[in-house]
Amino acid sequence: MIRKFNYTGRKRIARSRVRIEITSRKNGVASFEASIDLSGLKLPKNAEVFIEAYRRAFFKRFAFGTVSEIRSPQIRSLGDLDPRALAMFRIKVVEPSGKGRILAVADKIIPRRAEDEPTDKICLLPVDFVDLGQSIWRLDLAGDWPSLQLNTRIEDIREIARSDARFLSLVYPEVVRQVFHKIVVEEDHTDPQTDPDDWMSQWLSFASLLGVKQLPPSGGSEPILQDKLKWIDDTVEAFCSSNKMMEKFVQAMSPGEK
Repeated sequence: MIRKFNYTGRKRIARSRVRIEITSRKNGVASFEASIDLSGLKLPKNAEVFIEAYRRAFFKRFAFGTVSEIRSPQIRSLGDLDPRALAMFRIKVVEPSGKGRILAVADKIIPRRAEDEPTDKICLLPVDFVDLGQSIWRLDLAGDWPSLQLNTRIEDIREIARSDARFLSLVYPEVVRQVFHKIVVEEDHTDPQTDPDDWMSQWLSFASLLGVKQLPPSGGSEPILQDKLKWIDDTVEAFCSSNKMMEKFVQAMSPGEK
């Protein structure tokens, strides 16, 4: 039986306190490793800790001991979930009284894959692998976090998306444009401090790291909309400049280059 929780009065656990990595065993079944830091949150030592993995209809919960003694269960298999599929994770700390009240939670945790390069940076654009028919890629903005979907029918598509200069220079600027159009125009989310743990706020913070000094304007009038579109153009240009996209594309298309 799936245990139900009461969320009244819960605290938020920063995503920076959680690290989850997807691993794949020889039989192709995905599993995961997790580390959780709950120090300083003033939670009851005997409160229970759970990790939940979910993706569309898939859901699985794992008991990870207590606040004072976090213990990974021996079995952390994700069952019949495709190892290439993008699962999300959430952490729940539950009061020990048996009432199931949530004391603290972290949601929409993006796992790393074992083959990814080691980094402590937040993943702004996780990659998912799905059958896209005749399409090569698609940006999914309908889920809990934006993701880049790649077609599983294409051999070596993972490596192509990671290192092929032609793919990088042609696809990622458009991805950046679509993401910021969703954030700034459709959602009118223009302040990264609104919720620093939210994906839209983190993308706006990313824009500032690209050298975009001003925040986009807020509002829906026609003049403001034009200013927003100009801000998006400037941000995409800053992204291309910081990654030298044109130079990479020209070099990749030169004779003798692959």
